[in-house]
Amino acid sequence: MPQARPNTTFLYFIALLCLIAVSLFMFSKSDFFTIDNVRLEGLNKITEDEVYKLLGPVKGENLFLTDTDTVAEKVKLHPLVDQVVAQKELPATIVIKIKERVPAALILNTSSLVEVDSQGIVLRFYDSWPEEDYPILTGIEVPDNIGLGQKFNNPKLDKALLLVGQAPAGLLSVLGEVHIAQNEQIFLYLTTKTEVRLGYGENYSEKLQLLWKLMESSEYQEMQHAVKYIDLTSGKPVIGL
Repeated sequence: MPQARPNTTFLYFIALLCLIAVSLFMFSKSDFFTIDNVRLEGLNKITEDEVYKLLGPVKGENLFLTDTDTVAEKVKLHPLVDQVVAQKELPATIVIKIKERVPAALILNTSSLVEVDSQGIVLRFYDSWPEEDYPILTGIEVPDNIGLGQKFNNPKLDKALLLVGQAPAGLLSVLGEVHIAQNEQIFLYLTTKTEVRLGYGENYSEKLQLLWKLMESSEYQEMQHAVKYIDLTSGKPVIGL
């Protein structure tokens, strides 16, 4: 019985595949894939230098050996960063897409102004008034041990931020202060110095819409400089002159 001869073509094919695999592996380790560019996208309030300090030495690393999840976690340590996605772009670029937290209000604290987003995350501390205006929240005490990037859990703050989020855009532009009294009644102070009494509750959307509709009316605009307060505690506006 004749002995079977090995399939030399098949063996050559396997050897070629192994050679290609080894070549590709060695090529992936070459200087061709050494990271020489880090592209940052989505920055507004955060500076590039702040991100680079968090990243550390990324340039010079091999693109294939770089863990993009680790890169994203480093950038997310910044208190103004909400979401991060890090991606590899051949041959030697890391692209970092950043979504920043958006300031919603400033809490007037004993010694500083505390900037927070709509979720109550502390973004910045200010010793003086910032250039950009946001509604001022008063009647809320900020603990001394809270730091940047931490969530400030406080029922009064949650109520105030809910109100700010429900306010029509036009009303928000003239909303100077949101004050929560000790009995948890809410008072608004417009940039026109007018006091608005909202009373108790948590869902103020209907009252805020009613307030803005009143302020847009021609009758109100003719007399607004004489208006001292608007009382909406009962649901219907009562104007005090």
